[in-house]
Amino acid sequence: MTQRGLEGAWVPVAATVGGHSLVIGELRVKYLVLDSGGYSIIDRTNQVVDAGEYLADEAGSPQTIDIVGREGANAGRTMLAIYQLEADRLTVCYDIEGADRPLDMQSSDDQLLLSITYTRALTSLS
Repeated sequence: MTQRGLEGAWVPVAATVGGHSLVIGELRVKYLVLDSGGYSIIDRTNQVVDAGEYLADEAGSPQTIDIVGREGANAGRTMLAIYQLEADRLTVCYDIEGADRPLDMQSSDDQLLLSITYTRALTSLS
């Protein structure tokens, strides 16, 4: 599957940090939008609070995605993540400290991982 399969608007449906579930309604993310190599995080007030570029590599196992912040809270930061895309369900997992790319989706004593699962939005944001 190509990067095009990642493109679209995504709504968070589940999240964990360090293996513990988070309350979806408490996340700042209302939508993750992936479009032509760019990403935007839209918060619950419909404001873009984080934006930048992404580069996905579906050839590896696990599949990888580099998220490069250009605006907002993650400006100047690169997050090395892994992802799983199954039909209209996308899970992205990254090390909160940002030091290393996760080897899998499971947190360990050495890495505090944030994992967010999204479903594809049914309507366009335009």
